[in-house]
Amino acid sequence: MAKSKLSSITEAAAAGFDSAASERDTTFCTMQPGLYLIKLKRGSSWRYRYEDATGKRRTVTIGKLSQIKPEQAARKVIDWLDSEADPLADKAGQREQALSAAEQAELRTLRHYLENGYRRVMDSWKPKNAKANDQRIRLYFPDLLDTDMGAITRSYIHNNWQPRESEGRAHDSVKRAFGSLKTLLGQAVQDEVLGSSPLEGIKLKAPTYKGQAKQEENEDEIQQTRRPLTDGEISGILAGLVLYAEEIREGRRNSRKHGKPHLTDLDAVTYPHWFIPFTHLALHTGLRTGDLRTLTWTELNIKFGRLIKTAEKSKVAVRHDKKPAVIDLKLNDRIKIVMAAWWKDQDSPRDGLVFPSPRGGKLLDTMATRAPWLRVKKLGVVDAGLVFYSFRHHFISARLAAGVPMFTVARMAGHKSVAMIEQHYGHVCEQHQDEAVDVVSEAINRAVGRATA
Repeated sequence: MAKSKLSSITEAAAAGFDSAASERDTTFCTMQPGLYLIKLKRGSSWRYRYEDATGKRRTVTIGKLSQIKPEQAARKVIDWLDSEADPLADKAGQREQALSAAEQAELRTLRHYLENGYRRVMDSWKPKNAKANDQRIRLYFPDLLDTDMGAITRSYIHNNWQPRESEGRAHDSVKRAFGSLKTLLGQAVQDEVLGSSPLEGIKLKAPTYKGQAKQEENEDEIQQTRRPLTDGEISGILAGLVLYAEEIREGRRNSRKHGKPHLTDLDAVTYPHWFIPFTHLALHTGLRTGDLRTLTWTELNIKFGRLIKTAEKSKVAVRHDKKPAVIDLKLNDRIKIVMAAWWKDQDSPRDGLVFPSPRGGKLLDTMATRAPWLRVKKLGVVDAGLVFYSFRHHFISARLAAGVPMFTVARMAGHKSVAMIEQHYGHVCEQHQDEAVDVVSEAINRAVGRATA
């Protein structure tokens, strides 16, 4: 007599799903309601969805596909149903047999998982992102660090944590911190440290009227900075760069004159400091500082006057098999001349970083632009509050103001869609309907004219 099947998912079907499915995809067993296979980052896993004695919907992880066959997963579900057991309680009982209560309590604390299991996950992130996430969790949830993660409740989040953290903090900041915690708990479920996330399906309460008004006020202030630079600001920056170059050259002349003749003669090069062409390129292209720091001569083609680069912020998409955002820009004549001169100053390299650190030739530090930018603003009599990121706002806003299509601007700025452009720069499109021209280059030309007049 043939053995009856327990699962509608065969071993072949499970293997095919594991091979072809995208992360978080699921396939359900029609013979055992609630049993399903989910694709995770490190392979597929069997899970079972059910209602406990109180009517609460729960999800329990049965085990990895690589260790448990479909029939075995189905048998586990049938055993739970036959014994009328609570699967989560059943799994908890099995763990308790293997570990003492004290050991279990320690392994399930937020601090222990953050520093051990989750640390291995964050190691695949950019170091600065991992550090920021770790600090965010510690800053916003200090009283939960030594708490069993499974004991975190909706009541605590809504009635204690959110009201306390919302005092003096923007709702978006609180929401970001809450998202970090939920993501961590979700990973703890995947790692089978928790049977289910205690915050699954829980959302933060909407901010109060007072909080919404404050957030809108902050957004208005931010929006005011998303504008083209004025001709006066551009001419001041350009003048500041010229004076900064002369200051550096004069300092080098003095050093060579007083006991250090071995130092490079900076009067023999076009640009005596990397920050000068760095700023020119930022002004003409709107590249983020992270993209400028990591830019290579392979990505910046001087001969063809084209810059093609995968945005640094988008490189995480590659690790998840998603299409990253690519910056694709044609360089105008003015910036081509600047970058060609800088290329010659660097002994015409075939590859490598466009702006290597003067100390060792490695990647520039994230704070490397701070001191020279302050000095250039002071020399050029530019508002001290103007941030370097204003070059990006200028690049995007000026083109939108001239009527360049949002999709084109998004591609130039390194965005995969127009959503961010529309959300943050839509006001520029409403205010200006001029012809599409290279307004960035025109604005710089006008500023140069003012500076030399």
